[in-house]
Amino acid sequence: MLILAATVVPLAIGDAMQSTGGRAARVAVAAVAGILAAGVAGVAGVSAFAQPVVAGRVIPVTEKTLADGYQLAVSIPPTASGFQARAAHLFVPPGWLRDPSSTRPVVEMMMGQPGVPTLGATLDALHGLGDDRLNEAPFVLVVDQLGAIDKNPPCADLPGGLLATYLQKDVPAWIDANLPASRDRADRVIAGFSHGGECAAYLGAEFPQTWGAVIDISGPDKPGEHRPVSTRTKYFGGSQTAYEETWPANVLASRDYPQPTIGIFVAGELDAHFRPQVEDTATAAEDAGWTVTYWAVPGAGHSSPTLTKGLATGYNQLIGSWLKTGATSAGERFLCTADQTPRSCGLTQAAAVGGTVAIVDLSALALFLIVALSLFFARRGVALRRARPSLDD
Repeated sequence: MLILAATVVPLAIGDAMQSTGGRAARVAVAAVAGILAAGVAGVAGVSAFAQPVVAGRVIPVTEKTLADGYQLAVSIPPTASGFQARAAHLFVPPGWLRDPSSTRPVVEMMMGQPGVPTLGATLDALHGLGDDRLNEAPFVLVVDQLGAIDKNPPCADLPGGLLATYLQKDVPAWIDANLPASRDRADRVIAGFSHGGECAAYLGAEFPQTWGAVIDISGPDKPGEHRPVSTRTKYFGGSQTAYEETWPANVLASRDYPQPTIGIFVAGELDAHFRPQVEDTATAAEDAGWTVTYWAVPGAGHSSPTLTKGLATGYNQLIGSWLKTGATSAGERFLCTADQTPRSCGLTQAAAVGGTVAIVDLSALALFLIVALSLFFARRGVALRRARPSLDD
């Protein structure tokens, strides 16, 4: 297509050089045609090599990324909270790369304590669901709610730090500014494991206007549940009342939830310590009117298998609901069907670019030829009129 576009330039110049009459007009036409052809070539080149951009970074579209998605580390500024978080990690789903004009649901995920905000469990869970579900996956942003591997802060706004503001305001603001994510509340999910699970349950209960779904995997029923006296003293000034106001079940009992909220609660069957706590939070969510799913992972404890299987359960359920609502439906460009292989998807995208360039190029060529022929016949008419008096003599 680029070669075809380039042919307009020599055609225009050659025609101008061959012409002896109306040279100025024809040179002008040649110049316009040449500029137009160069513009077409430039647009074609940009389109052919354009890449999707997420968080200000170009995402490579390759056979691998179209099959597996892409991951990158990002820094989220604590504009409103001042909370000093470690780098977050983002998963870009392969289905979005197939159609980057669309938006996707987004999951804000938190790991346990001690821990780091990595994508390992998320990737294991999504890949375990198969290619179809992976293509329909949301953006997943694993954020840091600890600040350091040895810290264990409650997920509330307290005199020592505004963690809830960071997770509920700073992170969603960064998502809105940097990701092609849906703004629909039903397409926003807060999720977590262990300490992160308790945070997810608390934030979903306390800020229902922000999230339409919660995934709580092996989450305690209160901040610092293994050292409640120390936690109460260190973070709540010794106030039992202030401490209990941050327990997810108590928040759920104190609020009304007019908008539908999905709650997915998972614990290991053999996790004698945290499983009853997850069950209590799930019961409180159900009593508050949430649509609740609870699952005890057979033969698992407070461990990685529970996390991976819990995430797989949550993603599978939510992706199914998003498919029904059209939250992962296609946009208007670079569209590849779900059953296409990554290689054929890439060829489809290239063909789409080529077809667009061909239409623009042929339109430019047609415009040049129309103008050139018009000038030719106009010049011929003038020549005939000038020759007629001599013929009459």
